[in-house]
Order: sequence, then C-alpha cells, then structure tokens
Amino acid sequence: MSFALIALFIAFGAAGWLLFRLAGNREEGGERSMTVMKVVVWLALTAALLAAKLWPLAFMVLLAAGGVTAIEAWRARAGPAETGEEAPRAPPARRMSEDEALAVLGLDAGAGPAEVRAAYRKLIAQLHPDKGGTDYLAAKINEARDLLLRRLGD
Repeated sequence: MSFALIALFIAFGAAGWLLFRLAGNREEGGERSMTVMKVVVWLALTAALLAAKLWPLAFMVLLAAGGVTAIEAWRARAGPAETGEEAPRAPPARRMSEDEALAVLGLDAGAGPAEVRAAYRKLIAQLHPDKGGTDYLAAKINEARDLLLRRLGD
C-alpha cells in the first residue's frame, strides 16, 4: 500500500472522527462547529494533495491550517488590550435632569406632551443609528422624552 493511500485513510479517518464528535456536541454552539468543520476541510484538502503526490503543497496547507487555527483561537481568547482594539467605554451613569432633557429636545420649560412628542420625532428621525446617528445619542433622546412625558403625567 502506498504512502498516499495511507495518508488519505488517516486524513479521512480523522475527519470522520471529528464529524462524529461534532454530531455528539450539538448543544455547545455554532462557533465550535465552525472550527471543527474548518479542520475537516483542511484535512480533506491535505489528503487530496497527498493522494495526488503533491507533498510540498500538502505540507504548506497543513502549516497554513495550523497558523490560521492558532490565530483564530488566540483572537477568541484575547482581550481588547492584547489585540490592539480599544474597549468601548460606557458613559458615566447619571440621571438626566429636567433642564437637560428640555435642552436635548430643544424645548422651553412650558412644553406640553404634544410638543415633546413632536420634538422627539424630529430629532430621532435625524439622529437614529440607522440614519447615521449613534446609539448613545438615540438613548439620550429617548431618555429625555421618557423623563419629560413622565413628569407631565402622560
């Protein structure tokens, strides 16, 4: 039996074993499933290259697979400080005052519920995250509306 057939047998045996394990661990989630499926694909590709007697290419595929898998595993475990990404900072949690809520919506102190709703609709239409605004601005506008409507008893 040639070395290529032995390599093909081992690769497909390992791929079958991984698929069997994957079928037994369905409740663990999709990320693990994707990792196992990537390993199966890498092994099948390597086995096909070995069967075609393309040893250098098969060796390079194995090295690339190991490198990619190691990088993905590191990124999954690494925190934002290690990957160079900055962690999002939450704004300080404090309650909005009525004056601040009026200023956010651009209203005067004697505004009624209808004026609050109209100012809210105008602002949220411009600053909604789907329209280019930010989640923070939308949250502040929502907070201002809720506070003023609560104070007005509506």
